[in-house]
Amino acid sequence: MQSIFQNELEYPQASGIPVYAYDGAQMLLVPQTEKAQIDAYLAQLTQAGWALYDTQRFGENEAVTLLRAGAMLHIDFNGGKGEARIIHDPCSALYQIAPRRAENPRQTVLYQFETDHTLIDCGMCYIIQCDDGSFFVIDSAHFYSFSDNDRIHKFLRERTPAGEKIVIAGWYFSHAHADHICKFMDFLRYNCDDVTLEALYFNFLPIDHPDSVYWSAGDQRVKRNFTALLQEYPALPQVRIHTGQRFFVRNLDFRVLYTHEDAYPQSCKDYNTSSSVLLLNVDGSQVLFPGDASGIAADILLQRCGDLLKSDILQIAHHGHFGLNEAFYECVNARVALFPTTQIKYDEEFAVRAPNRLAATLADYTYISANGTIALPLPYGGGSAEFLGDETFEDFQKIQGLWGYEYTDERKKELLDAFRARGGKLVRTF
Repeated sequence: MQSIFQNELEYPQASGIPVYAYDGAQMLLVPQTEKAQIDAYLAQLTQAGWALYDTQRFGENEAVTLLRAGAMLHIDFNGGKGEARIIHDPCSALYQIAPRRAENPRQTVLYQFETDHTLIDCGMCYIIQCDDGSFFVIDSAHFYSFSDNDRIHKFLRERTPAGEKIVIAGWYFSHAHADHICKFMDFLRYNCDDVTLEALYFNFLPIDHPDSVYWSAGDQRVKRNFTALLQEYPALPQVRIHTGQRFFVRNLDFRVLYTHEDAYPQSCKDYNTSSSVLLLNVDGSQVLFPGDASGIAADILLQRCGDLLKSDILQIAHHGHFGLNEAFYECVNARVALFPTTQIKYDEEFAVRAPNRLAATLADYTYISANGTIALPLPYGGGSAEFLGDETFEDFQKIQGLWGYEYTDERKKELLDAFRARGGKLVRTF
C-alpha cells in the first residue's frame, strides 16, 4: 500500500520516516519537532482543503482534527517531548465535540458491574447511566461468563422505563482481549431487539501487526471474529479513537489519553500494551479507565499528563495483575479504587503487587467486582458506594479443572460465608 504521506500530506522534513499502517489508517511519527512547525503544517493543510474540526489542549499537548472528503486527519503534538503523531484515518465515524444535556436531568451513575466469575477470574464491565437515562458501556465479559450478555441486558432493562427502548449511547472497548469484548459480541447477536445502539468507540491493534506472531491463537481468533461480526452491521457507527481527542456522549466528557499508536515503535508483544486509556469528567469529577494498560503506557502517561491524571475514581489496570506502576497510581491518587477481579485473586495480587497495594492504601474505598455490583453517583462527592447485590459465586471444582487453581477448604468456606453474608444465594451445590 502506498503511503498517503507521499503526497501533500507529508510533514515537512519527514521524508524517509517509516509509516505505521493499520486497518485502513496510516500514522507518521515525527520526532524533534516544534509547535511553530505544527502551525505551519496546519496552514498548508487548510490551504489544501482540509477543514478544522476540533482543537484540544491538555497540559503541554495539543491535538487537532481536520476533515476532508469523509477522511479524518488527526495531529497529536506532545509538547513536553517535542514529537508529533500525524494520523490519516478514512474509516472512523465522527465523534461529538459538544455535550448534549437532558432537559430534565437525572443523576448520572457509574456502576461497577459484577461480571460472572463462576469459571474465570477476569472480565470487566462498567456501565454509566447518563443524565437522560441512556447508557455508556465499557467493555463486557469473557465467553466463560456464559450468561452475562443476558445479565447486562436485564440490568439495562430494569433501568429503562417500561415500553421504551434501551438506549446505549456508546459502547467502548479498551482492547480486544476475550474478557473485554466477547459478551458484547453475544449481546449484539442476541439482545438488541429492544435496544438502540448508537456508536462504538475503540482503537484495536491490527491482526497483521508485526508482533502478532507473539499473541495467542485465541487472541487472534477473537479479534478476527469481532471484525467479522461488525461487518454484518455496516450502519453501526464505529469511532476509532486517537490520543488527544475529547469527545462527548450526552453529558459525559471523555479524553483519550493513550492508544497503541502512542506505544509505536515500541514492542506490542504483550497484547495489553494496546489497551487504550480513557479519562471521564462529569461536572469536575474525574474517573480514569486504563483497561489492561501496561508499564509502557504508565511511562507515556506520566510524561504526557503528569498531575492531570489526578482522579476521584480509578479502575485498577489489568484486574490487579501486573500492569501500571507505583508512580502512576501515586500520581492518580484516587479516592475510590475499583478492582475488576475476584476476592481470591485480589488477595493474591495484593500480597505480591506493590502498585495494587499503593492504590488501595491511597483510596478511601476499594471495591472488588466479583463481590457484587456497586453504584457511584457522578460527580463523586465522597462516601461509600451503594451495594446492589452479589449474584454469582466461584465454582471451585470447575475452576481447578479449567485453570489449575486449588484453594484450601478453609478458604473456600470463608469466601462462601462472605458471599452469603452479602445476600448471595447458591443455585448449585459443591
